[in-house]
Amino acid sequence: MQFTVEDINPTRKAVTVTVPAAKIAEQEAALIKEFASQVRVQGFRPGKAPASLVKAQFAKGIAEELNNKVVQEGYKFASTDAKLKVFNLVDVKADAVVAGKDAVIRYEVDIQPEFELPEYKGLEVAEEAVVVTDADVDAGVDRIRSQSAKFDVVERAAAKGDYVKVSYVGTIDGKPVAELAPEAYLWTEQKSTWEEAGAEQGLGVPAIVSGIVGMKAGDKATFSHSFAADFETEALRGKTASYAVEVFEVRAKTLPELTEEFFKQLNVKDLEELKSQVRTSIEGQKKNEGLAKKRQDVIEALNAKVDFPLPESAVDREAYNIFVEFANMQMRSGVPVEEIEKQRDELLTGSKDAAKTRVKTQFVLAKIAEKEGLKVEQEELNRRIVQEAYAARTPVDKFVKELSKDRGRVADMQRWVLFNKALDLVVGATKAKA
Repeated sequence: MQFTVEDINPTRKAVTVTVPAAKIAEQEAALIKEFASQVRVQGFRPGKAPASLVKAQFAKGIAEELNNKVVQEGYKFASTDAKLKVFNLVDVKADAVVAGKDAVIRYEVDIQPEFELPEYKGLEVAEEAVVVTDADVDAGVDRIRSQSAKFDVVERAAAKGDYVKVSYVGTIDGKPVAELAPEAYLWTEQKSTWEEAGAEQGLGVPAIVSGIVGMKAGDKATFSHSFAADFETEALRGKTASYAVEVFEVRAKTLPELTEEFFKQLNVKDLEELKSQVRTSIEGQKKNEGLAKKRQDVIEALNAKVDFPLPESAVDREAYNIFVEFANMQMRSGVPVEEIEKQRDELLTGSKDAAKTRVKTQFVLAKIAEKEGLKVEQEELNRRIVQEAYAARTPVDKFVKELSKDRGRVADMQRWVLFNKALDLVVGATKAKA
């Protein structure tokens, strides 16, 4: 076999392989013999039918198998003899393989990018001391009390912290937001929803959340909200929407008293023990947040030290993964699948920059893992499988059974474990920035 290599871009090449007619004839003869041993031909014992008769009777099946075999072996030859570190097969173009003629097959492949690893040990990153204040603990206790809070209907106007049942419809220059940007589900209209009056954080329209403070059941009002120039939905960027709001009900939030009965429900002796548990929990949370920030700082530092072209297929696949993550999050928030599909192309395009960062990081960490001789142990893979099973709310045994049919997903898990081992190694070798 012969091949030629053509550069399409820095990470994509076209490899054209010519398979000689003689090689195809050998493969066809082997296939006919294999068919003869497996199929039944009337009047002959298994494996005894003449090759010409087998070829004639099973011509279609033999032709399909021959075509697949030649294309597969051509790709194997191209990826090994051309000495290309293939990352992904992008496209295959070939005429039907015919016995007696040379076959010419064109493979488009994305290759592994070549780059020199920067110094990845001893990176300087900022480290913040974990501090838990009394105010943090008090806020934590209140969050626990909120889980058992009562919400009583009140006739008065809503105060900050009350929960208010409202409806609203957004318009821009007289046109419904639902028509201009149906994908921006929470920003269009709601026939009945609850908002925390005056909340500083949350999913609601800020103008509505703050505006309903002072309103009571039966009141109506109109509030304006200006969208930022870089708002996630293009159709709303830089525009001002008018929201017609009606209040149906106001409920006051009442926290339970810190009584002996309340402590008993929480399996603590008293307020001091509850505060101690809350402090420990917050310390753990802040340590995890600090570690997550440190890992992100390391990733940014690594990426800043090296630059190289990225395979397009890798970026496209990662952009799709980011879209799926976002779609799942939106569906959990109640956004209909149809609305997500309407913004699919826009979201995929918007995911490209984040995808490039992820892909670059993966290549760098993979090279670090290779240099350090890191391997994925079965126990480590098992832990990841259990984590994903819990995240998917699927029994582990059922999840494992599903995985047995999806080698690609298992390979993705193995890469995830390997990348994190490499990242842990780099994080463990950092120095505190002065």
